[in-house]
Amino acid sequence: MRARKFMGLVGVAAALAATSISTPAAYAATQTTLDLEFNESPGSTVAVDGSGFGHNGAIGSHIKMTGTSAVIDRHPPDATTYYGADHLIMVNEAPDGSLDPGAGNFTVEFRFRSTVKFGNVVQKGQATTAGGQVKFQQPGGYMSCMFKSPSGQAAVKSSIYTSDGAWHTIRCERTPSEVRLYVDGVFNKRIRKPTGTIDNRKPWTIGGKFDCDTSNPATGADSCDYFAGEMDWLHLIKG
Repeated sequence: MRARKFMGLVGVAAALAATSISTPAAYAATQTTLDLEFNESPGSTVAVDGSGFGHNGAIGSHIKMTGTSAVIDRHPPDATTYYGADHLIMVNEAPDGSLDPGAGNFTVEFRFRSTVKFGNVVQKGQATTAGGQVKFQQPGGYMSCMFKSPSGQAAVKSSIYTSDGAWHTIRCERTPSEVRLYVDGVFNKRIRKPTGTIDNRKPWTIGGKFDCDTSNPATGADSCDYFAGEMDWLHLIKG
């Protein structure tokens, strides 16, 4: 049995303690708008959303589904091949805005493991995307999360090394005034800074960037920042 449910409860408990939220009404106001468990069988091309919103993801041909997790292969950052959607799990933009942080509370949490000190793990939008961006990356082997809008940006980087090959649960909470990071159910860091309204028309991608072409940097990013490792589950929570 995987540790997702245990870590999720620990994370919720830590979050409630850290934010002094104790009333059932406050907790009930949250809503999971994306729930990808990555328990699809080998050869699957669709990651099923269990949230009830129907935000299924497209599984790229490079992704190996094991029945319990998604395994993403390695492509060095100096490679010149553009793999596009083949290297990614992609969840299309939702017209109702349920996958965007907007101006309110928004949480991204996932469980992963990796030994690569590089790569964009999860993101929605890129640096110049109109409407802002959400990005998780691991420069130097330390997971960081960033929320960026046209009016503000806040990023926080873990003090815990997370590219050690062990399973880690990452939870990043954005409120109108700050961003908080939890690692393995324990509060790690925060930055008190407003991030405005984040609402773009880009898909969520797991495994790197989609809008990039290293053979022609003029048409996109100079690197697709491909992530290599294993993903156990991913949740997006509003409220």
